[in-house]
Amino acid sequence: MLEFLQTKTIKDTAVVTAGMALSTLLSAASIFLLARWLGPASFGLYATALAVAVIVTDALELAISNAIVKFSSRQGPEAAAFIHYGFKLKLRLGFLVGAGFALLSYLVADWIHPQLKLPLLVSALFVPVVFWSRFPRSLLRAQKRFLADSVLENITSSARLAGIGLFYWLGKLTIIAGLAAYLGGNLAALAVGVFLIDWKFLKAKIEAKVKRQFFGFQKWLTLGFIVAAVHSRIDTVLLLKLVGPEATGIYQAAYRFFMPVIQLASVLSLVFAPRFASFPDLATSRVYLFKAVRLSLLIGAAVLVMIPLAAWLVQLIFGAEYLGAILPVQILAIGFFGFIAGAPWVSFLLYFAAKAKTFFYLNLVQLGLIVGLNLWLTPRFQAVGAALAASLTLLLTNLLIAAVTWRLLYAKQKN
Repeated sequence: MLEFLQTKTIKDTAVVTAGMALSTLLSAASIFLLARWLGPASFGLYATALAVAVIVTDALELAISNAIVKFSSRQGPEAAAFIHYGFKLKLRLGFLVGAGFALLSYLVADWIHPQLKLPLLVSALFVPVVFWSRFPRSLLRAQKRFLADSVLENITSSARLAGIGLFYWLGKLTIIAGLAAYLGGNLAALAVGVFLIDWKFLKAKIEAKVKRQFFGFQKWLTLGFIVAAVHSRIDTVLLLKLVGPEATGIYQAAYRFFMPVIQLASVLSLVFAPRFASFPDLATSRVYLFKAVRLSLLIGAAVLVMIPLAAWLVQLIFGAEYLGAILPVQILAIGFFGFIAGAPWVSFLLYFAAKAKTFFYLNLVQLGLIVGLNLWLTPRFQAVGAALAASLTLLLTNLLIAAVTWRLLYAKQKN
């Protein structure tokens, strides 16, 4: 274990974690201030508009970013062709998906809640901006330039917090202003990111073989991320539709305590991904996997500290309006322990075993769980029911992912 703690993995993790810690503090300040200044009902509408935009964006963009990480980790001129193809996909799809989302935003708002019409239209602007701003970051991650990637993350968070503070100081902080501040953070990162990468890949010729390989990996990954994007945010949408803005705001306040955990899982993933993608054989990958599992269990155990601290933190940060968030925080802590513990298994499955099709089916199971449990529990227990649904889904899904990966390891070893 001591030898593992001295490896490049730990050094990269330390760099990314330090940058992520600062970004997390800035992001937490943004969301806590918004929640406190807007109140539960308006915050619930803000969070739902953002959730729908994230569903649309992540459903199609994350597969492209992950394919870029996988293929650009290769050596030689072929990598440039994959980067070029990924860039073109992001450029075109970002515009098309954003325009489509804007056209459908009123219909979607009518189905969820009529007060979402304008917030959803504004959040349609996120789609192309996030598509394009994530391109430099995916390239930096593939090149293991984690410090530069962390700089972009902190630019996003800093600009967002500055925007929220400015709107509040001017006395104009509303749901729309909060969304505008979110958009401004991504625009700032995009403006800096274009100067941090080498654009020589644009000279690379995109051959049919490159498109086939990229699409062959991406197609199942896209389906998996569509389902993953829906199940990661659908609880907020269902909560607003079933019980209204105030309960949604209470649940989102509780959930926001665990945004650092989600970001930490992203840190682990971006450190693990290029390594699993580059391992030449199962034996090397298996040894690394079990070391990574021990690390993630250790980190995940720290999440459980939220259980005794929940009452104090909710009152301190959100105030008396959000006391209903205390029990949801305690319930969610258990689920997010399982979420962090599952990070290495997911990375192995995707980047070494290249089981994008299996990833899709696992995410389909997770979607079924989160929707079914929310429809059952949320009308009965409101924010507490949504927390129970989320926690149970995270635990059951990550146990299933570990079981599938373990079986894959055993089957490959036996062969």
